[in-house]
Amino acid sequence: MSDRWIWKLHSSHRYTVKSAYNHLTSSDVTIDDRCNHILWLKQIPLKVNIFIWRLFQDRLATKMNLFRRNILDYNDSFCSAACGLVENQDHLFFSCAFYGQLWLLISGWLGISTTLQGSLFEHFLQFGGLGGFSNKSQMPFNRIWISALFIIWKDRNRRHFHNKSEQLLSLLEKIKLQAFWWFKSYYAVINFEYSVWRLNPLLCFQVVT
Repeated sequence: MSDRWIWKLHSSHRYTVKSAYNHLTSSDVTIDDRCNHILWLKQIPLKVNIFIWRLFQDRLATKMNLFRRNILDYNDSFCSAACGLVENQDHLFFSCAFYGQLWLLISGWLGISTTLQGSLFEHFLQFGGLGGFSNKSQMPFNRIWISALFIIWKDRNRRHFHNKSEQLLSLLEKIKLQAFWWFKSYYAVINFEYSVWRLNPLLCFQVVT
């Protein structure tokens, strides 16, 4: 008999979306309750929601995770931004000498001067907390946070797979534009244009919070 694929999560041994969804939602892996309100947001594309879900479980294909699975040698596990350090997710998104500067640019765009933490949960809580204590006031900051992470991940993949990269200011503009369209898709009645958002996002937050 020739080899064939078997899907173990369904009695038919065939893949179904329902069986995959049931497995994911009933998984023993738990995520900090403080992060639940930013998972599976309707106004954010599904692929980005999946990316964030995997991020909080440390299941992205960073080089360190690939090394742990014996897919890469240790010598191949250094950061794609060529900063000389090992690429795990905390380093890549928050501490990298290159991508870490992006958060300074984002803070400057928001008109906020702060030093951000270098690990996932602490960074998430601190950045969202810039908006206040309620989930409603934090949500605009959380969307920008998600946008920044996704843009960093896409640029990292371009560097790794296509040997292409962009300047930090270009990445910042992509974050601004992507977050703006997420806001537009969720708040249908907002009356500010991208030019206003690009120059004064805090003023736009006052419209939606």
